[in-house]
Amino acid sequence: MKINRIIINIIYSLLTLFSVYSYINMYIKNNYLIYLLDILLFALIFIYYYKLDKDIKLDKKYKLFIIIMSFIFTLFYSYEVKSTSELFFGSFLNFIISIVKLIGHYLFFRVAVYYFIKFMNKEYIRKFKIVNKYSEHPFIYSIIFLSICYEFILIFYYPGILNFDNANQIKEVMGIHTRYIDALIPVSNSMLTNFNPILHTLILGNLFKLGYNLGSVNLGLFMYTILQLIVVITSYSYTLSYSIKKNINPIYAFICLLLLGLIPLFGFYSITAVKDTIYTCFVLLFSLKIYDIVEKDSINYKDYLSLFIISMLVCLFRNNGLMIVLPTIPFILYKSKKFIYVILAVLLIFTGFNKVLLPKLGISGTSVREVLSIPFQTTARLVKYHDDKIEEKDKVIINNILDYNNMKKDYNEDLADPVKNKFNKYYTNDDLLNYFKVWNKYLWVYPSIYLDAWINTISSYFYPFENGGKIYYKLNKKLPEAGFDYHYNNLELGRTILYNIEIGIEVSPIGLILNIGIISWLSILIFIMSCKNKKYIFLIPNIISIFFCILSPANTYYRYIYPSLVLLVCMFPLIKKNIEMINKSFDN
Repeated sequence: MKINRIIINIIYSLLTLFSVYSYINMYIKNNYLIYLLDILLFALIFIYYYKLDKDIKLDKKYKLFIIIMSFIFTLFYSYEVKSTSELFFGSFLNFIISIVKLIGHYLFFRVAVYYFIKFMNKEYIRKFKIVNKYSEHPFIYSIIFLSICYEFILIFYYPGILNFDNANQIKEVMGIHTRYIDALIPVSNSMLTNFNPILHTLILGNLFKLGYNLGSVNLGLFMYTILQLIVVITSYSYTLSYSIKKNINPIYAFICLLLLGLIPLFGFYSITAVKDTIYTCFVLLFSLKIYDIVEKDSINYKDYLSLFIISMLVCLFRNNGLMIVLPTIPFILYKSKKFIYVILAVLLIFTGFNKVLLPKLGISGTSVREVLSIPFQTTARLVKYHDDKIEEKDKVIINNILDYNNMKKDYNEDLADPVKNKFNKYYTNDDLLNYFKVWNKYLWVYPSIYLDAWINTISSYFYPFENGGKIYYKLNKKLPEAGFDYHYNNLELGRTILYNIEIGIEVSPIGLILNIGIISWLSILIFIMSCKNKKYIFLIPNIISIFFCILSPANTYYRYIYPSLVLLVCMFPLIKKNIEMINKSFDN
């Protein structure tokens, strides 16, 4: 019996090694090193199966999840190498090889998912003195700990980190021309637009302007960074302390606090002025409020009011925030039909804010192009590879919306912006309607081209072996080039060390929780595990955030997945307790 098990584990190990060999070969070119790694990996994989692959039983839904996950891993490898599905469906031999790889992936994930489910269902009661001390005043202790950690990073990156959007937001407030105003027909002479949420733009830009008037733009940016730090630290601390207040084992909150404080990535984002940082905090509080409402026996006016305020903040700090709020709140109507008034109030006020108030104030809106990244990418790929097959009249129709002549040159598999940014702002509704007729026409002729364009734009969100930069850390030169004295201090060595610590953590086992693809799959798996009771509703915003990534204009763009990462870490104690309770109810 033992010999049979060893033989089976050897076969499993070879299949799994075969499925991951191509990943190793992509990054390591030295043949001797590859052979050495193969031997080491085979040994590790064999131990993995021999020690763990015992009496594994999974529900059909988890088996289906693992099959889909294994299929996507295998398929997306082809897109990583060839930008098409050629290595999967290109030939009968490729198909057979891919099926073998899929089996190898399935065997590996089957064990990993089983033990993750087992971990999430098991209750741990062990106590530690430091954890008990923390649980006495979790909110205050969390604030103190996170403040020390994040402000330590701020010392080296004073006055805070900006990306290109932030620089343009500041320029708008300072009355300087930006590329955003070129993308639409302005409603006034003002440079202000709602391309980035105007509330965020005004807060960031006016604090910068205040510093400028006081003689130091760095001081103005520092004031913004402190404001953002207050929002970040307070929301994280409140969420962790809430879980302890609900009599959830404080060890989980304590571990999550350590992750939030000691992994530099969270500290970098806490002092980076991207809109996603504050938006993430409000999505976190929105999810927590949904959990609280589902948990309660009775609903009072404070619940309606607080949900309304948090919902509005989600909407006002991200232009697609409404798509987090509207699909989620209907799921709590069973608690009280009056929540429909919250939905109507949010919808009415947000619409009035965008369609009435902003034009009245001379603030231009945004462009329809922002939601058309995927159609534009598919058209651009069609033009790049089948320009000669497109009818002349259809080329004219496409050119009425996009810059047809430059599409081949502009097309970037991972980024829709080069094509999208040449959208014709003077388009008519008929132009757009005719474009979609042409788009639909060629969809049925070249479906694989459309699929290839879409997958190339979203693959990294489900494929852990594609990774770009996760953090912003370089000094943004746009403001200095515009004549503003925005600069870091002279602690370059400290910045280098901090950045290298972050990179080191990213490639370590702890860094797995920071991987874009793993965050997505964990979010989906946890949602599936939580769907046996109504508390799963608080996870809907996270699933919608993942869905946004599928529609995103950029592949491997970390700030798009950041809300999901924060939700998983900060709400982990609540997630785990909910799954434990589900397991107990089914055991009984």
